[in-house]
Order: sequence, then C-alpha cells, then structure tokens
Amino acid sequence: MRHGTTAWNEDGRWQGLTDNPLGPQGEAQARALREKLAGQTFDAVWSSDLQRAVQTAELALPGQPLRLDPRLREYHFGDFEGFTVPQMQGHAGFVHWQADPWPHPAPGGESLRGVARRMRAWADELPDGRVIAFSHSVAIRTLMVDLFATPLETQENYPIPYRERLKNGQLVTLRREKGEWTREAVGDS
Repeated sequence: MRHGTTAWNEDGRWQGLTDNPLGPQGEAQARALREKLAGQTFDAVWSSDLQRAVQTAELALPGQPLRLDPRLREYHFGDFEGFTVPQMQGHAGFVHWQADPWPHPAPGGESLRGVARRMRAWADELPDGRVIAFSHSVAIRTLMVDLFATPLETQENYPIPYRERLKNGQLVTLRREKGEWTREAVGDS
C-alpha cells in the first residue's frame, strides 16, 4: 500500500526520507482503505517507519499491531529532496543520475539498486501468510522491477524510469508461492 497524500505530494515535491505527515486528503484515503479492508485479516501488518506510512497504516487498520521496518522507506533522493521535477532538472548532478539511476545514486542519496536490495531483503524474509505493508511509490515499484525483471524505460518529464505509477493510497497485490512471486493487481485502490 502506498501511503496517503502529504502536502509535498500535492505540491509535486519529491520527499524521499523527509518525514512529512499525511495531509487531510491522505487521512481520507487511509480511512477509505479501512472500509475496503473491513473484515479482512492479516498475519502481519508492516510499515515503513516514516510517519506518512505509519499514519496511513494506523488509520487504515486501527488497533492492529504494527511492525516498523526502515527497509520499507522511500528512495533517498539526496540533494533532490523537496525539489519539483523542474528543480531536479536544473541540478548539476541530474543528467548523470538520470542517465542510469539504477546503479548511480542520486547526488547525496542512494541508487535504485540499493532500494531494490533492501526491499527484496525484507520481502525474502517474510514468513508464509497474509501480509500488508505500507510503503512508498518508488520503493514499491523498485521492488516490482526487481521481482519481475521489468525493463526500465526513460519517461518524458518524469525522472524515475518505471512505466507504472502509483497514486497515493493505492494498493499493489503480490502473491508468493513456493518462492515464486506473481502480481495480482497493481494500482487497485
């Protein structure tokens, strides 16, 4: 589950590890998820330790024990934190980073490969059972690229090379059977 909307999401700013809270729209998205998940049970509820993910989890599944894991955090945008796309494009390190962000870290941040490694380590450690995790857009999509060997594609006016985008408050459903992962739904909100 991608966390609900924050003020920076509304402004088009990349927040990465900046620990912003949910805004009113994000709180409403989390409450809507509560209605959707009513009556469902989970063997574990995980969340990034950043407050926008934690707040989404707490509003969506009140009273559920929550396991926090920093490996579920968003991509560390480094110098780009708080920037809009045009501001990123004006940064001296943007061209080198965008040429291949999988192995190259954002200036002062991390590489997409680094995100994939930590997200995959978390996923590989999950015991069998039904789990829900509250995380972030780039982190979730990076995990999917790693799990399913999805090709990277340069996007016009968008610095992350992933075809799929996730809106705030959207759910991705994955299944693991005998160590094999499949996608059941992407962007189901």
